[in-house]
Amino acid sequence: MFKPKKSATCCDCVKSLQLVVDGEASKDQEAYFMNHLDECLPCYDSFQLEKSIKEVLQQKIEKKCCPPHVIENIRAKLR
Repeated sequence: MFKPKKSATCCDCVKSLQLVVDGEASKDQEAYFMNHLDECLPCYDSFQLEKSIKEVLQQKIEKKCCPPHVIENIRAKLR
């Protein structure tokens, strides 16, 4: 099966993928990434998959408050 070689642009996008999905990329990084997605189907597919996984996890994970004594125990161990 023929697999196209990843270009330097694809490698840069892989590095930026999580930053973009998490909303932590700079405006320039995000613009560069989105422009590349318009031209590269494998990177676009990877982005859609990562985005979908994040959305499912956010919907399925139950968020609960942590008791204050647990927070204090964790902080004490970190110090």
